[in-house]
Amino acid sequence: MDFDRHRFIGWFREASPYIHRFRGETFVIVLGGDLLSDGRIRKLAHDIALLASLGIRLVLSFGADVPLTEKPSNAADEPAPPVPPEILASLMKEVGRLRLEIEAALSQGTDATPMAGARLRVAGGNFVIGRPLGVLSGVDRLYAGTVRRIESEAVRQHLDSGEVVLLPPFGFSPTGELFYIPASEIASRAAVALEATKIILLDRAPEIRDGGGKVLRQLTLGEARKNQKRSTIPLSPLLEALDAADLRLHLLDTREDGALLLELFTRDGIGTLISRDPFEHIRKATLDDLVEILEIIRPLEEKGILVARPRERIEMELDHFTVASRDRSVIGCVSLTPYPEARSAEMACLALLPEYQGEGRGGQLLAWCRREAYRQGLETLFVLTTQSSRWFMERGFREGRPEDLPLERSRLYDPTRKSQILLSPTAP
Repeated sequence: MDFDRHRFIGWFREASPYIHRFRGETFVIVLGGDLLSDGRIRKLAHDIALLASLGIRLVLSFGADVPLTEKPSNAADEPAPPVPPEILASLMKEVGRLRLEIEAALSQGTDATPMAGARLRVAGGNFVIGRPLGVLSGVDRLYAGTVRRIESEAVRQHLDSGEVVLLPPFGFSPTGELFYIPASEIASRAAVALEATKIILLDRAPEIRDGGGKVLRQLTLGEARKNQKRSTIPLSPLLEALDAADLRLHLLDTREDGALLLELFTRDGIGTLISRDPFEHIRKATLDDLVEILEIIRPLEEKGILVARPRERIEMELDHFTVASRDRSVIGCVSLTPYPEARSAEMACLALLPEYQGEGRGGQLLAWCRREAYRQGLETLFVLTTQSSRWFMERGFREGRPEDLPLERSRLYDPTRKSQILLSPTAP
């Protein structure tokens, strides 16, 4: 296959804002048992090394693929199964093996691998203080435990030194006992204690899907709780972290090569993203949005769909602009200019990036303008358009005349452009 240099450059430019943003942030990555059992950890280690080289602070939590006496449930209120001494011994043996495999994978560094020169250092220890679950529902849970606390300062010292911190699925008690704790609970508690910005679960098909089997790309915390049984992995402990801290949870299928990089360094990702608040926002524009607004509207100005506006004019009128943002990147914009004396407002510069058109976002920006104009006590919303009249008329606009415009705006009306004047009430 020929190297597509233009596509590579485009991807690198798209990834650049994320590279800058993630530097110095802490990510907690949960490595599923399936990932560790079939040897894919060695390839994933290449991507983990890349994240570390970009200045991302990494904590890895992993589980052990040893069957317990009862199968874990996705239910939030289902007690953990008991861990008798013989199972604990098997878990200790398996965890030791897995830990060595992870450390070996992260130690790669020959010239023939993507990890050439990486020299990752892995730190581990008694960073998780645990306690026994005790008797639940009349059953002694034996060596099944829960997190009492995370030794966060000790972990931070290792992260500050550029080391990757490894957290096995055990908690250590002050009495010298060892308790098995699911990797998801350890990851959740560690993410909150370390003020991480992301928890990333890598496992076999952990994404949340709709009734047709399609991956749901973005969910709020409330939506995730309602649909968590659609995931193959118990999500309750991870969702609890979103209640306690401002972070995001990513669910990625390890069978997709490069899933970690595709999720983190492309705008749309490939897995399920869960956050407390909606992933997309409609908000007032700021000066930081100016360049992205110009990039969105310039192609439409060149095609004659929008009236060309100098950068200086857009900057002066920036307080009239509203943007649709997705993961902090502007994907659409609209301008709303009020004319209080005429009790009307003009909507202009309604534009979206091509890849986000046709999915209802233009209608959402229109609805925002209607609500905002109504909130300001204005009665009429008007637009001037040469090519989009059908779209607006399908959404309740009617044809108007130049004399319907506010006096101040009618003086600027250019009849040679032959723009259609369309009017709509602002009332919801």
